[in-house]
Amino acid sequence: MNIITINNLKKVVVGMVLSFLIIGCDSTLHETNPNAKPVEDYFQNLSESEKVLTAAYSSLLNHYNLNVLEEAWRSDEGYPSFSQGRPQVYKQAEPWYFKTFTNSQPELNKKWSALYIGIFRCNQLIEGLTGPLASEEENPQWVSQMAQVRLLRGIFHFYLYQSFNNGRVIIRDKVPVTLEDFNIPVSSKGEVRDFILKDFTYAYENLTANNDSDSQREMNAGRMNKGIATMFLGNFYLLESPARVDGDEFEPDYDMARKYYEELIFSGEYPYELESDVTKFFTRDGQFNKESIFEIVYDDHLRPELDRWDEQSPSNRYARYTAPSSQGGQRSLTPTAWLTYKYKTEVKDTKDLRNFTVVIDNDGNEVLEEKTVSLRSSAMITIVNDIYSNYYKNELIPEALSFSKYEFAYYKKYTNHDIVTTENNLPKGSFYSGKNVCVNRLSEAYINLAECYLAMGNNAKAIELFNEIRQRWGLRLLGTSNGDSSHDYDEKKYTNEELWNQLMYVEKPLELSIEGHAIRWIDLRRWGIAASNFNRIANDPYVADVFQFTNSQGKIQRRWKSNLFKYDPNNEINSLIIIDCEDAALNYNSALYDYLPLPLEEIISNPNLGK
Repeated sequence: MNIITINNLKKVVVGMVLSFLIIGCDSTLHETNPNAKPVEDYFQNLSESEKVLTAAYSSLLNHYNLNVLEEAWRSDEGYPSFSQGRPQVYKQAEPWYFKTFTNSQPELNKKWSALYIGIFRCNQLIEGLTGPLASEEENPQWVSQMAQVRLLRGIFHFYLYQSFNNGRVIIRDKVPVTLEDFNIPVSSKGEVRDFILKDFTYAYENLTANNDSDSQREMNAGRMNKGIATMFLGNFYLLESPARVDGDEFEPDYDMARKYYEELIFSGEYPYELESDVTKFFTRDGQFNKESIFEIVYDDHLRPELDRWDEQSPSNRYARYTAPSSQGGQRSLTPTAWLTYKYKTEVKDTKDLRNFTVVIDNDGNEVLEEKTVSLRSSAMITIVNDIYSNYYKNELIPEALSFSKYEFAYYKKYTNHDIVTTENNLPKGSFYSGKNVCVNRLSEAYINLAECYLAMGNNAKAIELFNEIRQRWGLRLLGTSNGDSSHDYDEKKYTNEELWNQLMYVEKPLELSIEGHAIRWIDLRRWGIAASNFNRIANDPYVADVFQFTNSQGKIQRRWKSNLFKYDPNNEINSLIIIDCEDAALNYNSALYDYLPLPLEEIISNPNLGK
């Protein structure tokens, strides 16, 4: 794999600009490759420095920034199935799924390197703007470039802060020149936090909200803007794990987080709104939809000469990793049983006509028939009894898939199920997906704001936000109807504790499963529920029974061991008992696994690293 490590960077000629990449889906990112030009040329004018900004953006393409598979396996949302099927576990995933990873884990070391390479590129531009181009600092283009690159640098540091060594990581605020510049120690958690906040705040104060014409928004798609800065500031104050570190107390600041989320949702300054067309979710047509805040832009036509393992490639491997084998995937990441069952059993709003379809009864009359699963379930995952969704151009999911080897569900979020019949039909094949990765959506801001309200004891506002998302999906609403007959309500009077449980075990994991940067793991850690949650799941067995359906030719077909049910010892089903997180419950140790340890490669190469 073509990965540049921090140790490799020490061998790079000082000042050399790393390979620049053509990325994006709009003209602003289609730059001529500037390789082989002297470094000084990039900072003679703002057009040249724009190309350095493009190189900084290209750092986002690296899979190891997000480690989507590893973080899903590490949490309670992903099962590593691969070719064997259940109950076997994909060997590469064992350290993450079993909670036995160490600082020698390749993916851990590559994540560290990927994020610091992004920071390296950002610092190149920052030094160019504050050095050779300092005279342009009043130019709006200079300000925009500086604000974009500082937000990027802040994001890379924020991901390191949330991932490694309890937040005590290396602050890199300049391009290293000497060996001493490379070999610097980690900073305290408070110092890292203050550094990130300065970058986020500068971006927030100097970027625009991109709330202008549709054509302008399209032109700036994939670029940093004030909305992204606002989202990250909200998360900055929310995503703290209560602890005493370096002599300081670190707690979530719910009031500060609330202000940024409220601004994002209610101020009218930003172009975002909850997407009502649920058919757009996780499709090519739904890229940069109404609620998309931060997306990483991929393309399956650019740079065809690059290998699938090249982290500078503008395509990604996520479709290959998550698609069923019959559709060109290797399904190394599938949904866990508890999560699948939650999706399968979501209660629909019978007043919402989207939950019904028109069929012809035995007398030839048109009648409404209720769909088998919720709209949210259908958008997020594929399960055997979802017989109303189009999947890889096939209208009957159980007809398209065998659901063999006790694989009862597949994730849709990263696949191209809406545009091809198999991932092998992509321009370069299944390893080269051009589908964007949406990192942050407005619904995340809604749910995080609901948490702020819960922390402040405002149950009513939290329920209101939960219900806005649930209504978008046609789900039964929470709480009492109070005379509203236009929707179904569960008519329950929730306590604050019950709403916290609704947040932690239903609303957030079902809305944002395997999305973003380690969202679920960070939540489990900061809520202090990782251990109890793994124990809960390890004592929550399921079975997979037969599913019978009528195929497109009118014949009865069966899919064996595919239809997920809660295990009932009084109701015998000839099936493997499916239990997730058993090893995680036994092995999890908060001191060892809440944060990733400092990577072995960095420890070996940096004698001043410290702890």
